[in-house]
Amino acid sequence: MIARLIMALVGCALCAGCAYRVGPTSTLNIRSIAVPNFKNETYEPRISVQVTNAVIKRFQTDGSMKVVSEEAADATLKGTIVRWQRSALRYSRQNVLVPSEYQLSIHASAVLTDNRTGKRLVEGGFVGTTFYFFGDDLAQAERQALSLAADDLARRLTDRIVDAW
Repeated sequence: MIARLIMALVGCALCAGCAYRVGPTSTLNIRSIAVPNFKNETYEPRISVQVTNAVIKRFQTDGSMKVVSEEAADATLKGTIVRWQRSALRYSRQNVLVPSEYQLSIHASAVLTDNRTGKRLVEGGFVGTTFYFFGDDLAQAERQALSLAADDLARRLTDRIVDAW
């Protein structure tokens, strides 16, 4: 019994020195963030809404920063969708002129600005990508793929902000 207690105490002492941390790992000292609608410089309608909603949802899921209005936020994330691109990857065996698989990419630039100091904390370009097949309805397949690419872009962007060292 005493041997088990000693082993447990030794185990706790060894684990206490690890660099694990509960809560946000960012060194940016931001507790709240505003995410206004991304600007859309493409001809794809509703893409800015999908990307903005995906980014907000990602911050809410992560929980390390609270999404609030711009007036109440420690920092503001402003983004611009600069391009979306559909590329054929694989073609049908029956007709080599008809694509059967596509890659969809959304390219955006983003700037995170500290509202207290005006300093730019994070800025850069980000790309969200997905792959999709389509059967009879290309428009439906592309709508679903656009949502997945927006989620991938949001993941890359929020990971860069939340995990900033």
